[in-house]
Amino acid sequence: MKKNSGKIVFYVIALVAAALLIFYLVMRVIKTRESQYHLYIGGYGNTAVKCLFNSDNLEYGVLEDFKAKNPSFLALTLKGNRLYGVSESGSTSGVWGYANNGTETSLGECADGGLDPCHLALYRGYIFTANYGKGSISVFPLDTSGRIKSASQVIQFVPSTTNAGHGASTIVPRIHMVKVLKMKQSGRNYLLATDKGSDRIYFFRIEQDTTANASADNILGGKPLRLNRCDTAFLQVPRNYGPRHMEFSQDGRFMYLLCEVSCKVIVYRLNEENENILLKPIQEIISDRDLNEACADVHLSPDGRFLYTSNRRGRDGITIFHVNTDGTLERVAYQVTAKYPRSFAFSPDGEFLFICCQKDKIVQIFRTDRKSGYLINTGKSISFTDLEPSCILVREI
Repeated sequence: MKKNSGKIVFYVIALVAAALLIFYLVMRVIKTRESQYHLYIGGYGNTAVKCLFNSDNLEYGVLEDFKAKNPSFLALTLKGNRLYGVSESGSTSGVWGYANNGTETSLGECADGGLDPCHLALYRGYIFTANYGKGSISVFPLDTSGRIKSASQVIQFVPSTTNAGHGASTIVPRIHMVKVLKMKQSGRNYLLATDKGSDRIYFFRIEQDTTANASADNILGGKPLRLNRCDTAFLQVPRNYGPRHMEFSQDGRFMYLLCEVSCKVIVYRLNEENENILLKPIQEIISDRDLNEACADVHLSPDGRFLYTSNRRGRDGITIFHVNTDGTLERVAYQVTAKYPRSFAFSPDGEFLFICCQKDKIVQIFRTDRKSGYLINTGKSISFTDLEPSCILVREI
């Protein structure tokens, strides 16, 4: 009887040990998988770069180079199988794409005649570009293989004249960002565009082209898409604010507009009425107290509790705001960075913030304190010799 009892105890201990070992190995696999990310970095140079980042040891390695002239802004498809970007390079500017499968297979490129695109958005087999150089928006269809076709629509904004101040002056449109907004209640899709030159935000409905000559020329088939201006057409931001980048709250109730020249964040309450976007300003708050006229990017933390903005020149750094339940902001901290912070991105779990510091040719790596919103410099960075980073995307493997 004692022998049997001893065997039972032995088997129980063995089973518990085996279960603990299996649990440890499973958790190790999960942890390893969750701690690795692909980083896609674009900027001013001749390539965009794909890196593998491991959050356990903060080490990285370059996996691929995507050849492109001044790939200053990038975008990934939802599945992550294709990478698209702009070439912000004067007369040779345009858009380009690559299959994101380790083969560096080109999906083609389309020149835009010197429009100097500086931002793009992907939507259902289309690329929308914000063209800074000539103040326009271009629409590029993608074919069934993801290759870029010639622009199906170009919306050109025209200069205007103002008599403010000491005489007439010409205001030149400078489209800086395009961002897709889906309204949750109606399900309608809109494109918003910031015009830094004219101090405006433009509104477009994303709709099917029902004209007689419209053909199935895109990845989805059927009638192609077309941007149609909303009845409200645009929102006039205060003069000389220089609206640059936008961020929407996760519940779709608020929009945060970072203004480059005034160094302010404007908080808007966001609504929809009769297929039009309505923005009501509820707060203005300073991002860069030194007023260096060079604010760059704005993002909410993945949990939506904090808003972060980047400020260039002078005291380069990131401003951190707490987001109140009514959408308004409270400034809580300022984190100094390397020179000229541009775009930045969070890891999906919100643990890390990667900041493109263009003039120092590095991407700085910070940890986040998710309780306070503060940033903690890890002392680690990704360095380049021939690329000034201005855009970063983070994707979990």
